[in-house]
Amino acid sequence: MVLVERHFNSGTPEIIELCTHSKELYNKCNFYMREAWSKKERLPDIGILVNLVQTEESFKKLHNTKTAKQTIRKNLSDWSNFKKSLIAYRKKPKDFKCEPKPPKYKEKLAQVIFYSETIKRKPLKSGFIVPTNECFSIKSNRKFQQVVITPQTFGFVIEVQYESEQPKGDKLNKKKVCSIDLGVNNLCAITSDQHLPLLINGRIVKSLNQYYNKYPTKNNSRKRYWRIENYFHHVSKIIIQNCIKHDIGTIVIGRNEGWKQDIKMRSKDKQNFQYIPFFKLIQKIQYKAELVGIDVIFTEESYTSKASFKNRDSLNGSVLTGIRSGRGMYKNADGSLVNADVNGSLNICRKVIQDTDILSRLDRSLAARPVKVNPIRELTFQTFKV
Repeated sequence: MVLVERHFNSGTPEIIELCTHSKELYNKCNFYMREAWSKKERLPDIGILVNLVQTEESFKKLHNTKTAKQTIRKNLSDWSNFKKSLIAYRKKPKDFKCEPKPPKYKEKLAQVIFYSETIKRKPLKSGFIVPTNECFSIKSNRKFQQVVITPQTFGFVIEVQYESEQPKGDKLNKKKVCSIDLGVNNLCAITSDQHLPLLINGRIVKSLNQYYNKYPTKNNSRKRYWRIENYFHHVSKIIIQNCIKHDIGTIVIGRNEGWKQDIKMRSKDKQNFQYIPFFKLIQKIQYKAELVGIDVIFTEESYTSKASFKNRDSLNGSVLTGIRSGRGMYKNADGSLVNADVNGSLNICRKVIQDTDILSRLDRSLAARPVKVNPIRELTFQTFKV
């Protein structure tokens, strides 16, 4: 598995110049690709594109030939993904919002990719990664595959991509299941038959987004990016640690395709929901789970918040015996109240797991009081004992 180590760089004239040349080269390649596409001709391969653009200033000044070819390959990769999406669209157009469009031209800056041949050897012995043009210097002891400069609104992120050296585990019990319901105030509602239900505090991310929306400066954009990254790493770590502790080998996550486009909420709640990058959190949970041998299953979550887990309501919406009652509570048909997010998380598990023994053991989560967790505090002071 390829992992990434990220470093921040505010931007030097050399980096800005490189990313500018990369943008110009990418756009030149994109011009030839779009021209061939519009004429319904065969798209150029990397050899043809190199011959077409090798006299361009952007090709000559982009560090060296190998770095320039990586920009060309990036354009070819984007076109390959476009054609695959177009084939999928023609087979099942209902799965798409609209017909896929060809890759657009870059408006500002583009990525620059360095391989080992373009990195100095002597600084590597001291634990520093320095390109041959010395546009940056970062401290890292990783045996990297490539180093990528990615432009952001607040500066540049230098990503060191390396192969994971941690062996994949396979000793966890796949029949033990952990279910996760994603939300706003409760970022994750985590249920299992092995421990008390957990509610991960989501107000921290909500607060970071609200502050940035109020003061959308470049400096606050940088702070928001790294603080959310840090918090999501803590959240994913505490989830995986909990699974390892209780020998849980399967995680079920509720996720709907296009849930941020078709969402029906009040404008205030909709803004809070849309500004949370759930996909980044899911990615972190997924790769950390894979490292220790935990399977991750995704399922759509329709009617999981409306159906009663206690009464085993139908998850297609035909029979709903309970209702949402008050703030964060769910009222069953017998009048009993349970946490609404816990009820939703259990129903997400029921979407995938049909084993009656497991579902009967999950009933104890309804009777237990959820434990509210702040991952940063728990991992910092090592007080997490659930």
